[in-house]
Amino acid sequence: GSGRWEWLWRRRLFVWEEILFEELRERLPRVDLVIGEDEWHWGLEEGGFTVKSAYLLLGRSSSPGRVFSASELRVFQNIWKSPAPSKVVAFSWKLLRNSIPTKLNLAARGIQVDGGSTTCVHCLLMEESSLHLFLFCDFAYLVWNSIFRWLGLTIVTPSNLFLLFECLSAAAGNNKIRNGFWSIWHATLWVIWRSRNDVSFANGVKDLEKAVDDIKLLSWRWSLSRRKIPICLFYEWCWDPGSCLRR
Repeated sequence: GSGRWEWLWRRRLFVWEEILFEELRERLPRVDLVIGEDEWHWGLEEGGFTVKSAYLLLGRSSSPGRVFSASELRVFQNIWKSPAPSKVVAFSWKLLRNSIPTKLNLAARGIQVDGGSTTCVHCLLMEESSLHLFLFCDFAYLVWNSIFRWLGLTIVTPSNLFLLFECLSAAAGNNKIRNGFWSIWHATLWVIWRSRNDVSFANGVKDLEKAVDDIKLLSWRWSLSRRKIPICLFYEWCWDPGSCLRR
């Protein structure tokens, strides 16, 4: 006989979950069910599962046809050395591969949000691409400049997030400072994304001061919890992060 799947959800799916659900529905009909005990097989390597093979598979599937330069590959390696939580680093990894659900990326998949508009919710001027949302939008520009001033750095906005990561790495005098800067880079991207989602889905408003404060708090918490910076009080971190990192 034949059967069919019945889907019941405890809550309404988020947009990114709807994408995953559609991919699941496409794959299920290709699965042949047989009587017997299930077994796991990893088809990429004969010896079994390895993290390296899974990482390479994810890289190929998330950026098909994209060839990264040596410096960009170095950034991919270094972002995982940050004290930021794994889910945050994974988000940054997907962002660098332009695989997060921005309005333009969703539109390219035929998924409409906000009535089909692809306009950035922070500036209401340009289309919401990854580069625009996190680097060139007026709101993102003000956030980054506030962070640069806080760190005592003068950085001209680069052309992409890879170069921005490398600029912060080059500005660090030692590994302690570098780890702190990497944490701040991740925190800034994470907070900009949270702000975008709050404005889009929770009737929130963009708030530059709150965004900068959240970046300071998150980067301080992450760095202390992983013991990547010397112990310092939060007010010290807000006042002079360089002094905390140089201890």
